[in-house]
Amino acid sequence: MDTGAQGEPPQTSKGIAPAYIGLILIWSTTPLAVVLSLRDLDAIWSLALRMLLAAVMAAVVLRVSRLKLARDAAAWRLYGIGSLSMFGAMLFTYLGARHLPSGMISVLFGLSPLMVGVLSSVFLPGVRLRPLQWLGMGLGLAGLVVIFTGGGSTAAIDGASVLLVLLGVLTYAVSAVFMKQAPAPLHPLVQTTGALWVSALGCVLVLPFLGGPVPRHMPSALTVSALVYSAGFGSIVAMLCYFYLLRHVSAGTVALTTLITPVIALLLGMGINHERFHVEILWGMALIFFGLLAYYAREMGPGAASGLTA
Repeated sequence: MDTGAQGEPPQTSKGIAPAYIGLILIWSTTPLAVVLSLRDLDAIWSLALRMLLAAVMAAVVLRVSRLKLARDAAAWRLYGIGSLSMFGAMLFTYLGARHLPSGMISVLFGLSPLMVGVLSSVFLPGVRLRPLQWLGMGLGLAGLVVIFTGGGSTAAIDGASVLLVLLGVLTYAVSAVFMKQAPAPLHPLVQTTGALWVSALGCVLVLPFLGGPVPRHMPSALTVSALVYSAGFGSIVAMLCYFYLLRHVSAGTVALTTLITPVIALLLGMGINHERFHVEILWGMALIFFGLLAYYAREMGPGAASGLTA
């Protein structure tokens, strides 16, 4: 693979903490931004505009940074894998977000470490799950059952929408695991830009089939602001942090951010978007959270380094 200008920066741990904190803050606020961006726009049009805007922004940043987009076959393979966590995951998420509160979306994405663990044990050599991690996955599954069967909610929980978001989570998990297998990772900005352009192309291709009518009126300032935030922070800054962290820590450790983001997202959704949940739905969310705690119990202990063991 051509590594010239787009080669990796020196290996260092100095950027891990800022990248980790930034990823938590952005992923905590992006679900609310997604929901707000759908107030005046069709879901697929909103996603397409987000990806196109983000792709242009990333290309400008890439140019200013004097980096070049790798165009060899190995690079395009990485762009395709990376686009699974952008276009693939977000396509299902946007379709589901039409009928779900932002807090629920964040909680469902909290299941991504469990999916990453299962996929890693299948596809990554020498990886196996510990009994406590299997317990965590059992609690997460129980939480989903409670959410599906928990009765009414003041913020209507639509089963089909939950399934769509879960498909998005699965797509994200697949991308995380296979990106970790990449033998020669690209510079994070190059990887992000390439994956965004592949994602933008994917959005353009699905618009005629899944998109609603062409927008004929200017969306509200709130919708536009949410769209710009999703593009700039959710699709560029967050993915830069994400790809950077995947190169320096395990895929499971990156997914550990989902222990924190659902809590912050729930509080933001309730405070800003006036989202309210039936008590049984909250019990389901709690089970998912405790499942994550069980899954990462050992990793959060002194000296722990990975959510998976070889």
